[in-house]
Amino acid sequence: MKSLLIVFGTCFWAFTGIFAQNRPVLYPEPTSIRYEQGELLLQNLSLYVAPTASKDFVFALNELKQTIRERSGKTLKMANTANTANIRFTVKTPGRELPETNEAQTGSMREHYSLSINAKGVEIIAQTSTGLYYAVQTIRQLIQGSGAKAALPFVTIQDQPQLAFRGVMMDFAHGGLLTVDEIKKQIDFLARWKTNQYYFYNEVSIELAGYSTLNYKASYTQDQIKSIIAYARERHIDVIPFVNFYGHLHELIRNEKYASLAIGRYGHELDPRNAGVQTLLKNWIKQYTALFKSPFIHVGFDETWETKRLNSTGEMSLNPEALFIQQLTFVSDELKQYGKTLMAWTDMNSFYPDIMKKFPAEVIPVIWQYSPDSAATYQYLNPVLKEKKPFFIQPAVSGWGHIYPEADYTYDNIDLCLRAGLRHKTLGFITSVWTDSVEPFVRSSWMFMAYGCISAWQGKSPDKQAFARNYASVMYPNAGKEMGDAFDNIATSVEYLKKCLGKNTQSMPRGTLVEAWSNPFSAYYLANTEAHAAEFREVRKYSEEAQANLIAALQKASKADSAFISSLLVSARLINYSATRFIWAKAIVDRWNYAMLVKKKEDYVIYDLTYPCHSLLVDAMDETGELKQIYAQTWLSEYMPYRLNSILGRFDVEYSLWRKLHLKVVDFQIQRKKEEPVQSFEAMFKPDF
Repeated sequence: MKSLLIVFGTCFWAFTGIFAQNRPVLYPEPTSIRYEQGELLLQNLSLYVAPTASKDFVFALNELKQTIRERSGKTLKMANTANTANIRFTVKTPGRELPETNEAQTGSMREHYSLSINAKGVEIIAQTSTGLYYAVQTIRQLIQGSGAKAALPFVTIQDQPQLAFRGVMMDFAHGGLLTVDEIKKQIDFLARWKTNQYYFYNEVSIELAGYSTLNYKASYTQDQIKSIIAYARERHIDVIPFVNFYGHLHELIRNEKYASLAIGRYGHELDPRNAGVQTLLKNWIKQYTALFKSPFIHVGFDETWETKRLNSTGEMSLNPEALFIQQLTFVSDELKQYGKTLMAWTDMNSFYPDIMKKFPAEVIPVIWQYSPDSAATYQYLNPVLKEKKPFFIQPAVSGWGHIYPEADYTYDNIDLCLRAGLRHKTLGFITSVWTDSVEPFVRSSWMFMAYGCISAWQGKSPDKQAFARNYASVMYPNAGKEMGDAFDNIATSVEYLKKCLGKNTQSMPRGTLVEAWSNPFSAYYLANTEAHAAEFREVRKYSEEAQANLIAALQKASKADSAFISSLLVSARLINYSATRFIWAKAIVDRWNYAMLVKKKEDYVIYDLTYPCHSLLVDAMDETGELKQIYAQTWLSEYMPYRLNSILGRFDVEYSLWRKLHLKVVDFQIQRKKEEPVQSFEAMFKPDF
């Protein structure tokens, strides 16, 4: 009998273990979740939607209907009455679709929902339509299987966010400009992780009446912005204007018409002493507040170094700190008239230690810190805490200096900012995506955006070691393994590339992009390639594996995901080429020098370097040409044409490097005089752009 009990117990726990292993990944993780044995087939579900249901209810329920159709292959049955439907929902409070300014302080239940799935059906109880929409997002992830076997597990969930404000800041000023369609895809994506704020960082990328020459045909119309705002609202995301009203306005003041508004000459910062600045900003503020209905506005005020520099070099006699506060106070007073809650960055307190005391009382400080460095974070945070000011905290996806973001660096930065923010009761959490380098595709940052948003809802970060694979299983149910492998392999290739390149970042805090286009034949880079030959080969190995993973994923994934996967495939090829060009340059030099200087005979070296279809120089030309073409196609699937030519020019210059060398080596063969001494490849051909 005892043996029988042991066998029964062992089987029970084995069954329970298998059941647990088959539980779906839920991102974000609900506040509480309890699974029961059993499942509910999607094909047995039915829903009733009253003819008088409000638009926000209908929108959430339409997403539920679409999800069930996609996973089961069947249209959800519509019941004639609420009593005969087995999907039941209750929304306690009408309206309140978007975040409210006092949510963090009042402990708002606006986003709360409960979800119960059992043999009787599905029951959702939500405080508002926002909670209903979030319950639908959770159901989307709970579904297992497909077709006739698609089912929901029996489960009881209670859920609400740990942070009231959970946003992503997208850069629409430095790099390319995403198409409106791409922005809407981003908003769909962010809504899956229960994000509720989308910060539209802009310097002069939105058309304003009376300023037609600013970034003409390289900006968004006001109608396009309105369509983005409306689209986001349906998904319970507030689009927040983020406009620098002090520094970072080079694209304005480089124009002669506005150059006199600058404190320097064709620089970056406005002159707060100039009455014309106030006239311009009053006009801008009126237009922005009419366009964006959000109660929030972020006004930047970061990195205003130019005024400080002009004063420190003696070019002008200025009080930079006083001018900063003067400008911030003016902007704050002006926005107050429109009922806006103003947010501003605080990094200048590293230059002016007492500046937080002088911040206008109604301005919410935003601490940005983009490295996993606790001391650096608290350098910005401590002055805010000292003044007992409520604050937001803002980490970033570390993708501005690399083709693909640094995975661990990004995870660690987000984790650190989240812990510090929660410890000191941050109002909200904003994950930044910057595009300063222009070249990287924003799609490569999507997974890391999700990580930040998921962390903010849960109040804890996911396990970063398992995150990429779990995320892949949620996002790509038909190709989860292939995509998980691809994410891991791309991240590993970037880690190896960082060991080879990154000394010259062209004023950016980190990155490999600048050096990735440097002359690989220079003495410095030939020596660097020799020193890092093993790491460069690892870059190629892992990026090639990533390409294989992504090609396999394309064969399994849905059509809707193919553009995104293709984008990652181009990024993997670019990473591979970043290593290949240095390895090829070293191989060319070594092959020539060994044959011509050591062995003192041609020994097929010219064939190996220049043969029209299979040779090292032709390899480089082929890959450069191919990359230029697919890069342009991928860019235009994500961005407007603006700035594309700036990047394609890099491929043109790169191609000319290899082509000129090819011609020089061929000419050498034709014109060579046997009595003339042969020099090293570097001395003979002087390879350069």
